[in-house]
Amino acid sequence: MNNLLKCKTVIIKVASRCNLNCTYCYMYNMGDGTYRNQPKTMSYEIVNDLLNRIQEHCHAHDLHEFMFIFHGGEPLLVKKEFYQYFITKAKQKFKNEGVHLRFVIQTNGVLIDESWCNLFNELNISVGISIDGTKDDNDIYRIDHSGKGAYDKILKGLKIAQKNVANGIGTLSVVNIDADPIKTYEHLKSLDVTSIDFLLPDSNYHSLPPLPKNKCKGEKYEEYYADWLIKVFDQWFHDKKNRPLIRMFRYILHMLFGGRASLDSLGLENNEALVIETDGSIEALDVLKICGDGFTKDNAHVKTHSFDQALSSDLAKLYNLAHNNLCDQCLACELVSVCGGGNLPHRYSSESGFNNPSVYCKTLAKLIIHIQNELFNSLPPDLINSSGIQKMDYDVFLKTFQKTRNTIKLELENF
Repeated sequence: MNNLLKCKTVIIKVASRCNLNCTYCYMYNMGDGTYRNQPKTMSYEIVNDLLNRIQEHCHAHDLHEFMFIFHGGEPLLVKKEFYQYFITKAKQKFKNEGVHLRFVIQTNGVLIDESWCNLFNELNISVGISIDGTKDDNDIYRIDHSGKGAYDKILKGLKIAQKNVANGIGTLSVVNIDADPIKTYEHLKSLDVTSIDFLLPDSNYHSLPPLPKNKCKGEKYEEYYADWLIKVFDQWFHDKKNRPLIRMFRYILHMLFGGRASLDSLGLENNEALVIETDGSIEALDVLKICGDGFTKDNAHVKTHSFDQALSSDLAKLYNLAHNNLCDQCLACELVSVCGGGNLPHRYSSESGFNNPSVYCKTLAKLIIHIQNELFNSLPPDLINSSGIQKMDYDVFLKTFQKTRNTIKLELENF
């Protein structure tokens, strides 16, 4: 048994197909074709095996809370009866276990209607909807299989959910570097959502983040993404009316005050999650599919492997300990306690595996330094002294970072 690692969240691929064809999707459009070998939906037999494994794991690690995230593909391609069966079985199994269960669904929203909303309320499922900003910006990448933008259908589903679902609706948005950041924030805010989760486009050293239009390959893309997020942060930070929660910013602020946070792309906490494919296969992280066709396959399965066995694989350990297994450059960086080395898939290269800084290293650094300085400017002197927060200069940081990087490179060459 691997006593160090535990799983508190499962991302359940209840459907392996999607009714949209987002061009940046790591599941279907970044080189991994293993979804073609998956059943289109998860069976009740796999559900039973999965719940047995989770109960076994909660007992082994004395867990008192567990999160289920229904994912895909598009999870609303699965029949409503599946969710009734799954959650009823889960609640029965954990009735006297002292484990609080939380259920979340991440959907593109296209199929939401009142009957789905009734189910979400009945089963107490929290809902997140993916939408990337204004209609023009969203419809560049979030398209259906005929190439048509999905904004109108997403918005319709979002409005139905907001009208009929008891809990607030959060959104997930992939940063579109060509979109106006202020318009994007204000538009999402105008939709009256409770939270916005901005994600950087999934990239690594073989597939660098998209540059703005009319920019040449090799330009400092890190600066563009940092500046985009900084503009959103400033608008959000100084927004005094009905400000939605933005998870990335909230976590950075929390950690700058000395707090700890668990997030794929930030902090030093273990990730504590596993992915379950529709056939019951257990994988480390779905986004790692961007590293190569079949890269996430670990030969673990809910029928034959406990979660402790699944967590003992090299890839699962690498992911769940991603913020502790860092390259020398990250370990020497003064911002590592906040950025945590960034998201694991964004560190990958075929030459050195994950032993690299994130391709968004400078993006995160510039953003964190800006947020720290804004926080410094907003605090009264007595709180500044007690918090230990200091102003930083990004240009000075870059020089120090580059010097450290060169020193480490020289040491490795002479090793």
